[in-house]
Amino acid sequence: MITITNEFSSAGRNFGNKLFTYGVSRLIAEEYEYKLVVPKNSHIQRNGIHIEFPYKGIDGIEIQEPTYYVSDGSMVEHGFEYILKECKDKNIFMDGYFLRYENIKLRKNIIKSYYKDLIGKKDDLNDVIILLRDSNNDSTYKLPNEYYLNILDNLKFNNLYISFDHLHKHQNLIHQLSKYNPILLDMDIISLMKFITTKKTIIGCQGTFSFWGCFLSNAKTIYWPLTKKGANSIDRHVNLTVDDEDRYNFIEVDNTNF
Repeated sequence: MITITNEFSSAGRNFGNKLFTYGVSRLIAEEYEYKLVVPKNSHIQRNGIHIEFPYKGIDGIEIQEPTYYVSDGSMVEHGFEYILKECKDKNIFMDGYFLRYENIKLRKNIIKSYYKDLIGKKDDLNDVIILLRDSNNDSTYKLPNEYYLNILDNLKFNNLYISFDHLHKHQNLIHQLSKYNPILLDMDIISLMKFITTKKTIIGCQGTFSFWGCFLSNAKTIYWPLTKKGANSIDRHVNLTVDDEDRYNFIEVDNTNF
């Protein structure tokens, strides 16, 4: 049996983080036909609007002893394949974010099948969507305006869409983008994710929501910022760099002054 610990339920653990935790846990559960238990009342939110996390547990084999605890630290130290083998014939508790692409890389098509209802139909329109991320608590998410402006200056497109989190934090950039007559996307978090995945060209930002929007998408071209600090900088616990798909264009961004 696999149990995701109760910390998962907090809306403070955002949607992108939850998709990593759930996806990694379900991969292990399905490998051994284990029961997967997801904490009740698990929520996600966008702009203060809370909804229930859309993915549930699965039925399967229940094992009580021995117990095995999987943390971020153990996953980083040993890697997913080692952890997977160690989970055989055990009662497992998953307590971590598991925010490294290599945890799902070898089984990416399975992961995409879990989240197929988040993937919209490719529209083939010559549009661009940019993803903005800032935070009320963590300034390392912010990217310089030039990252977006420089990319857009070299693209030809019909419509520009903007996905945002805290709209008031992006007013300067949105003003600079006004010449493109951008369309601001004010929708619930599930609908927003699904819309992102339909677009031909995506300019990503920092964070796991951006990771999943790009990774699950039908996009032909993805611009992905490699930062000096924040979620897109590679450290021991986080690596959101999809390094095995030609559609990704990596842009080195110096965000140390933010």
